[in-house]
Amino acid sequence: MVVDDDQGILDSFDVMLGDDYELTMTDNGADAIELLKALNPRLLFLDLKIPKIGGLDVLKWICDNALATKVVIVTALPQKQYEEIAIRYGSYRYLRKPFDPDEIELIASIANN
Repeated sequence: MVVDDDQGILDSFDVMLGDDYELTMTDNGADAIELLKALNPRLLFLDLKIPKIGGLDVLKWICDNALATKVVIVTALPQKQYEEIAIRYGSYRYLRKPFDPDEIELIASIANN
């Protein structure tokens, strides 16, 4: 699953992973939580700066509801404090944009095995 409000990023994930994995994508946190409830995906690539409900709040919701979803934060926010909060809420990885497509593919393959 991928949550990002930038259509270009969603398109990039589709190109990188769409042939090998069933992807569900949305551009906001409120829809992300509804999809998480319904699908309980193995892996979530999550931007922090998204509309309706922010990425850190989505991550906190996952933690509070004990979902087994591995969360990879993918963000352009440079502040170290966000990384520390994400780790505290159980983030699997924290990547800064622009990201390395090979790293995304490696994370997806590891998380789905």
